Amino acid sequence: MKKNFRWILLLLGLALFGWFIQRAGPAAVWANVRQLGWYAPLILLPYFVVYIFDTLGWYLAFGKYAATRVPYRTLFRVRWAGESVNYLIPSGYVGGEALKAYLLHKRGVPGLTAGTSVVASKTCQMLAQVLFIGLGALAGRAHLPPDSGARSGMMLVALASFGVFILIFALQRHGLFHSLQSVMSRIGIHIKALERNAAHFRQLDEQVYAFYHHDRRRFIFSTLAYLLGWLADALEVFVVCHLLGLPLSWTEAVAIESFISVAKAIGIFAPGAIGVQESGVLLLFHLFGLPASIGVTYALLRRGRELVYVLIGGAWLYAEETSLKRVLLHAAEDQARSEAGKN
Repeated sequence: MKKNFRWILLLLGLALFGWFIQRAGPAAVWANVRQLGWYAPLILLPYFVVYIFDTLGWYLAFGKYAATRVPYRTLFRVRWAGESVNYLIPSGYVGGEALKAYLLHKRGVPGLTAGTSVVASKTCQMLAQVLFIGLGALAGRAHLPPDSGARSGMMLVALASFGVFILIFALQRHGLFHSLQSVMSRIGIHIKALERNAAHFRQLDEQVYAFYHHDRRRFIFSTLAYLLGWLADALEVFVVCHLLGLPLSWTEAVAIESFISVAKAIGIFAPGAIGVQESGVLLLFHLFGLPASIGVTYALLRRGRELVYVLIGGAWLYAEETSLKRVLLHAAEDQARSEAGKN
């Protein structure tokens, strides 16, 4: 049933994307693509910068708790493989993060250290994203017409983002997994994996908490590295628009990219957020009075860039484990051995 629902979402997303192309005019979109010419490969560079900063954020998340230090190059490759899985499998980013921890464990990193680094770095990334969305909302508000109703909406988003920032800190104080289990228990939902491994998750919560409160320098620098990664993400729309002859300002690029990230978060369980991401791009271009044909062109080029990065990450994963199915099998075997050792 769940698989059928995802296929329906995918088909609806593709249909919506096709409608956007038809409405903008396929000829105008194709003319924009041709205009790029030999400059087209430049579109791949901004996201490579994002990967550099995001890997630095993960590298800095290995705090005093870490029993093993992992080389930056190793983290870069593991992260790329994990992000490819996050893109392909609509699992709320859980699948890719679990894969990152597994690949580190495979390289000799203790499971608790690998898991803590993934959770700590993901939280730093979320905090940076919330800050980025808040900055984007403030920047977008400055560019919208004074009578635009979206100005009030963006102000509300800015305030909400900072509220989420505080909420994340509050959850971490009580432990992310402990908070999740408490909420689930209160509403009558029991997740066997959480209950069976409660002691392991408690240890994980304790180490993550120690990182935030006793290793604050690395925590702050990790969050800043991720924030730079989000800002670098805005380079893509900035570069594409300038290559197409549209003089987009840097603050407009930040505003557009920040709300594209909101659209992707809304479509987190749709395969690749197809349709949802494109809707966000076109809506934002409309709000800022930018040409729809360039918006559709950017949405298409963004998909092309994502495909290139997924294929590279998938190739690295294939070189590691041959297939994702084999990865999951090994992960299950590791979990079984771990539980047998406890008993």
